Amino acid sequence: MKTIKIAALALLLSGSFAACKKDSLFQEPTDAISDADAYSTAARIDKAAIGMYDALQNANYFSGRILIYADQRGLDATPSTYFGTMGSFTTLTSSDGTVASAWQGAYRTIYTANLFLKSYAANKGLLTQAKADQYEGEAKFIRAICYWYLVNLWSQDYNFTADASHPGVPLVLDASDEPFSSSNNLPRATVKQVYAQMETDLLDAEAKLPLTSSDAFTKVARATKGAARAMLTRLYLYKGDYAKTVTYADAVINSNLYSLNADPKTTFTDPYTSNESIFSVAMSGGDNPNTNNSLGQHYGTNPGRGDISVTSDYVALMNTATDKRYLNLIKQYQGSYWTTKYSGLTTDFVPVVRYAEVLLNKAEALARMATGVDATALALVQQVRSRSNGGLLVVTTKQELIDAIIKEKRIELAFEGFGITEFNRLHLDLPAHGIVNAIPYGSNLRVFPLPKYDMDKNPNLVQNPGY
Repeated sequence: MKTIKIAALALLLSGSFAACKKDSLFQEPTDAISDADAYSTAARIDKAAIGMYDALQNANYFSGRILIYADQRGLDATPSTYFGTMGSFTTLTSSDGTVASAWQGAYRTIYTANLFLKSYAANKGLLTQAKADQYEGEAKFIRAICYWYLVNLWSQDYNFTADASHPGVPLVLDASDEPFSSSNNLPRATVKQVYAQMETDLLDAEAKLPLTSSDAFTKVARATKGAARAMLTRLYLYKGDYAKTVTYADAVINSNLYSLNADPKTTFTDPYTSNESIFSVAMSGGDNPNTNNSLGQHYGTNPGRGDISVTSDYVALMNTATDKRYLNLIKQYQGSYWTTKYSGLTTDFVPVVRYAEVLLNKAEALARMATGVDATALALVQQVRSRSNGGLLVVTTKQELIDAIIKEKRIELAFEGFGITEFNRLHLDLPAHGIVNAIPYGSNLRVFPLPKYDMDKNPNLVQNPGY
């Protein structure tokens, strides 16, 4: 009998799964149940669905680490040797263990989502249509956000080539019964193909997920229509499809489910379930990857290990006399700046997408489509600035407005996983900073190497140039 390892903590705690009796001397392992049993009731299918979120807490990926890795290659978080050499660019190699663990962590989570989609399909009849749709939407949303960072950190940006035909990452869309079969040695899909799959998954999720939840925790910690729509605004902005960016931003805004907090600090204060948070990976003191992988430990100091300080370049972006993002989210300690977005050490939720980003995505899209200074775009960026006392924004040209929105996004979304992806999307050179030399746009060093282990195992993979 085939067995599956129980990935979900919820399954482990259910207490209802006994090992199957066998006629032989051997029994099923006590930490495993048959495929058929795991999806044999509506309650068990629900536990398996929760298990996808447990997989999303992967210590090397959406525990918060993947946000850190993107920001280690930007300008606002100081590179730390705790994360290997990824922040130094020039010394990173395909043998780097940190990069390899992140890659493998992403695909483990994708496998869990694929396994759910495959295994529950035969038992959809046990569920209401609404529940069946919700679970499928959740699986596809989780798969899409995992691919988001894979394709944006291991590949050049969508518009690097005119038709996005440059190498992306392998698209694994099925949970194979034979994981070690050579048929699983997939080549890299193109970036266009990966984006198309993410778009398909997010659109399907948007159609099937519930609009919201009456429970404050699940409204943020489980995928909803708002989460799918918010991620679509990001996807379309990165592609350069500004009309669709506005369409899905309007769907989020007009739902009247989300709003900016009066103080940006509130978003990052327990409980992490305010109306500004659209989707986050939930953590708690008893349910997190471990202390050494938490955002609070890496970014926090006194308490916290303090691996990552904040650069003076970031602080210089703000009016330090009035802006709440400095006054309430930055502290000075032992001569350095530190963010206080994450201070719970093991309990901080990992912010994946929030309302402020949606407003700024719409603002940028409108600004780029306009012939002059778009009044709505200006009002949207001012809305984000005003809640933090960022000052009155005055612009006279379209380009000034676009530049102001990009700057505002950098201030607002710092330490949330946009460090290098925004520089790549905007085709900007990365200036010299600290001990890091200037890295021009298009450099091979702007993307991570594929792990040597996977290259050795899969002859169909092609390494990124320069590694």
